[in-house]
Amino acid sequence: MISKQLSQKSQIDAQTMLQAILDASRDAIISTDEDGFISGFNSGAERIFGHSRERMQGQALDQLMPERFRAIHTVYLKQFAASHKERRKMSLGPVKGLRADGQEIDLDATLSKVMLENQQVLISNLSDVTDRLQSEAQFKHIQTQLSELTQKLLMQEKTLVKRLSQELHDQLGQTLAAIRLAHETVINLQGNQVTAGVSRLQAQMGQQISLAIRQVRQVLVGLRPPLLDEQGLAAALDNELRNRSLSRPNLDIAFYVQPEFAHVRYPVDVEYAAFMVAREALDNALKHAAATSISVRLSGTPTLMHLVVTDNGTGLTSQPAPQTGHLGILGMHERAHAVGAFVNMESVLPTGTRVGFVWKPSDDGLAL
Repeated sequence: MISKQLSQKSQIDAQTMLQAILDASRDAIISTDEDGFISGFNSGAERIFGHSRERMQGQALDQLMPERFRAIHTVYLKQFAASHKERRKMSLGPVKGLRADGQEIDLDATLSKVMLENQQVLISNLSDVTDRLQSEAQFKHIQTQLSELTQKLLMQEKTLVKRLSQELHDQLGQTLAAIRLAHETVINLQGNQVTAGVSRLQAQMGQQISLAIRQVRQVLVGLRPPLLDEQGLAAALDNELRNRSLSRPNLDIAFYVQPEFAHVRYPVDVEYAAFMVAREALDNALKHAAATSISVRLSGTPTLMHLVVTDNGTGLTSQPAPQTGHLGILGMHERAHAVGAFVNMESVLPTGTRVGFVWKPSDDGLAL
């Protein structure tokens, strides 16, 4: 008799402990029979759905979902009960739940089954992911807006740079050329009828005019990538690197491109973004990392571009924080993202940095 009472007490204590464990979970844990009628409803389920445990005892589980999903849920439940699987997700994505106040919520749902006293019991584990999904949707919306803004800003930058370079070439460049021509004409007309002092001043003026013309040309090279529009990325990069090596004779610089790849053309925005990323990587290597050797490698196919800039400088840890008016590394990422590409950076042992620009259009015509 005493043994039986102890056994009953032990069973009651075990049930109490099990219920306490279930109630400690913030998830909804609901047990049903094979037909979907509720036998267990923990505190997490009360909090998520707004129904009391007493109210839901013996009720159909499909009452906790919008009516439009109930018929298919019943079929799904019976299929799972008859299957050999012991656990599975209710859906590849979130499922819809229905609160007592009529509000629909999003749930991450898992269905399991166990045998208790020779009877099969189905257990639904439900997590409320409504707030998380709303936050993710809002974040994605903000990302889309930022991406669209970045694309507009980069397009405006390209348009402004093109217009400015044209005005410098067509107006200021032509004006300086006319000034030089007029200056040379005056010198020729004067012949030997000028004093040594005037001749010296005229020579200085000629030097200043030539310097101004060279400076305008340098500005044009910096503003508008030479050859990019006419001959493509490979030609523009080759010209850029040649100019760099002329201004830095001690710099070891190399450009590698597959012969069959040299004349491949990409969308205009993609070529421009890749060129500007390469230029920024070169500037970082020379100005901040004190590199003495730089290599640029361009490879791919008509539907894939892989551009790599490698230097032997002091590495990523030497890169300064972005300053006002200079986006630097952040700008490279933004340029790539705006055309559906991506930039990756890594340190190269023993010292140095490798910057990669990768672009590939996706199957639906949009860039990855």
